[in-house]
Amino acid sequence: MSFFDTAIISIVSPIWKVKNVMTTGNEVLSISKEQTQENILLELVGRKQKSNMVVAAVLTHPPQTPYDVIIIDAGSNESITIGSEVSLPEGPILGVVSEVFSKRAKVKLFSASGEETNAILERNNVPIILVGTGGGNFRLTLPRDIAIEKGDRILSPDITSRLLATVGEVSVRPTDSFKEVLAKGPTNIFALRFVFITP
Repeated sequence: MSFFDTAIISIVSPIWKVKNVMTTGNEVLSISKEQTQENILLELVGRKQKSNMVVAAVLTHPPQTPYDVIIIDAGSNESITIGSEVSLPEGPILGVVSEVFSKRAKVKLFSASGEETNAILERNNVPIILVGTGGGNFRLTLPRDIAIEKGDRILSPDITSRLLATVGEVSVRPTDSFKEVLAKGPTNIFALRFVFITP
């Protein structure tokens, strides 16, 4: 038995055990979580598409690559194209594909320095522009009378309203007409392992 087979069995075995337990409220939640893990595992093993998404492993990420760029192990052979959206398995969107090769692709994250992304401040549905500052971080400027607090979510402006960033710090001086806001992306880009791509 190979190491890979042993790894799969160690992950899937708890799923079988959970399914044989009576389903009280907490156990139903456990099954749902394990089934999600199983679906992701199967997609990774077989490079299967689900709901028009492709699962890819992150081969290289910052600081090995500069300017908030990651390299993934899926390319034109998996129908990946320039402009394809890249997101976390949990849903938050990270960036778009900027270059495509047959078995690889380069992804430019929204947090890349100087990159501007349209977004919505969830607290009051105010449209904003997120400006990437590198390292998975953003900044934005708001009129001082718009309410915003640390922890507020910043969402994509489309119908799906996916998470783009979370407000970190808000800075405003008594004489300023605007607030300077720093925000953090939804994940640690220095430890990315897998992403979903929508071709």
